[in-house]
This record gives sequence, structure tokens and C-alpha cells, in this order.
Amino acid sequence: MRDRTRERAYVNPCNERIMLSIAHGGDQSDGRAVHNPEVCYPAQGFQILKNATGTGDIPVKRLIATQGRRIEPITYWTTVGDTVAVNGLKWKLQQLKYGLTGKIPDGLLFRISSIQADDAKAYQTQDTFARDLLRAMSPSGRERIIGNPGPAG
Repeated sequence: MRDRTRERAYVNPCNERIMLSIAHGGDQSDGRAVHNPEVCYPAQGFQILKNATGTGDIPVKRLIATQGRRIEPITYWTTVGDTVAVNGLKWKLQQLKYGLTGKIPDGLLFRISSIQADDAKAYQTQDTFARDLLRAMSPSGRERIIGNPGPAG
């Protein structure tokens, strides 16, 4: 499958704008992996002021990117094959796992952001958006976005 990115902006009933970007890469070998916002945003002139791991059912990264007066809280996660891999170590371990089986995994970056100075409110709105979007998807579509949770425990 070829690489592609889809971007959309949504406005909720409270007139809050949410930006969604989904990037898919068909080959997650080192040179072709999806680029995380920590790389892409600074390349566009943004500064990353906050970089933390969020809590919840899906392991996410939370960033605050700024450029001039623009403040953009960001929530994102990535998948390698069928596994969510937010940090670099887990990403590398998943690449290694697939490499040992001779498979080349695909990858996905799912990013939600908004332009808002109150990052706590922005993250709450982003979480609601993600839950609503995932709830509206088919089980197979949802699994594609959040990975395969595997056996409980």
C-alpha cells in the first residue's frame, strides 16, 4: 500500500475546532517510518514546549507546540503493524519483531490537535472527539486505528 495522509478539520456544537491528521506508511523500515510531530512541527518553525505521555486505554503522546502567539495542544499515537507504539523503544522493538519474521510492517500516525491556550480543556475536547470517532467506526476500522489489544492481562 502506498503512503498517504488525510487531514480534516471538524467543528463541534461548542464551536471548538479539532484538526485530524491520519498518515499511513506502507513500509516502516527506518528510513521510511511515519514522522512524529516532534520532528514535523519544529521543521515547520514550531517549538515543542511540552512532551508527555497521556494515560488512558490508548497510550498517547501529548505535546504543546507554539509558533509566535499560536498555541497548539496535540494528542497523537502511532502504530507499527497491529500495535500502538508511542515511544521510540517500543517502536524499535516492534520493528525488530517484524524484521525477525521477515515481514515489513505498515504504520499509522493518528494526530488530533486544536488551537487553544488552555491545554487541559483542549486535551479533554480531543479525548471526546477520539472516543466519538472510534465509537462510530466498524470494529475492523477501529482495530486498524488503535491496533490489536491482544489477550487481556
